[in-house]
Amino acid sequence: MLGLALSASGCTMEPYSLQAETILNSDNGALPFRPLHTRFGLHTGRVVVGNVGSLSRLQYTALGAAVNFASRLEGLNKVYGTRILVSSDVAVHVENKFVLREIDFVVPAGTSFPSRIFELIAEKDDDGGFLVSAAKKRELEEWSSCYALYQSGEWGDALDALERHRETASNKQLVDIFAKRCKRFASKPPASDWDGIYWFEKK
Repeated sequence: MLGLALSASGCTMEPYSLQAETILNSDNGALPFRPLHTRFGLHTGRVVVGNVGSLSRLQYTALGAAVNFASRLEGLNKVYGTRILVSSDVAVHVENKFVLREIDFVVPAGTSFPSRIFELIAEKDDDGGFLVSAAKKRELEEWSSCYALYQSGEWGDALDALERHRETASNKQLVDIFAKRCKRFASKPPASDWDGIYWFEKK
């Protein structure tokens, strides 16, 4: 079966989940225990869906490598300071409808194939424009420049750009991760055939 594998932490995925979460965490929300924070990992692939177990104990669930990968993406949100990460397999189908920011090129721990991963930022309008503020658009453009320098292996220039970007970046955790990598690679460069892939050894 070909389907969407979703991994979520905190609650069940629903449309406009982050907007709903903001309302729940506001003073006007009805949630007694605030704040509620959620993370999501989105991936698509072949999965087995159905009742699994014995007659005495059945569980309706989804199984397969795609489910595992979605779960790993959900966990990587903690690493990058993001809320919703999607794989390249999902991004290729939705890039005309949503604003996506490429975050990294990775092989998550417990998986065996690389994927470019993206942060889901916002919807696009009917004309394909950004449904984000001018400041947010500028931030995304600055990040794109920093990330391009990193992927090109220009560690010094990338570090300088990241340090400038950090002053106005809303996600400083993400910037700090790549600044730390640039410092490490500058002192101990990766192999000459480095392909930009970052391999995670721990979940």
